[in-house]
Amino acid sequence: MARAMAGGYVRNWDDLHRAAASMRPMVGISENAWNVAQWNLGPLPAAAALALIYDKYDKGEIKSSSGYLRGIVPKALDGELHLERSFYGRMSERRV
Repeated sequence: MARAMAGGYVRNWDDLHRAAASMRPMVGISENAWNVAQWNLGPLPAAAALALIYDKYDKGEIKSSSGYLRGIVPKALDGELHLERSFYGRMSERRV
C-alpha cells in the first residue's frame, strides 16, 4: 500500500530515496550530511534514516536534523545502528 509522503506516494525503496532527497532541505539536513550518510550507509538505509528523522523532527523531538543524521553515521560504522528497532518503536507508539 502506498503512503502519502512529501507531495507524492512511496511505493518502493526507490520512491523513498527520491522523496528523502526532496525532504532533506525541509528538515534542515545539509547536502553534505546527506551525501556523507548515503556514502557510509548506502542510499536506501540513508533514506530510511531520513524518514525516521523527518518523523522525529515533525514531532519536535529533535532540533538539529543534520546533526542527528551525522550522529547516525558513526553508529552505523560501529555496527550499533538498528533502524529496524527505531521503525518498530515508532510504529508501536502509534497503535491505539
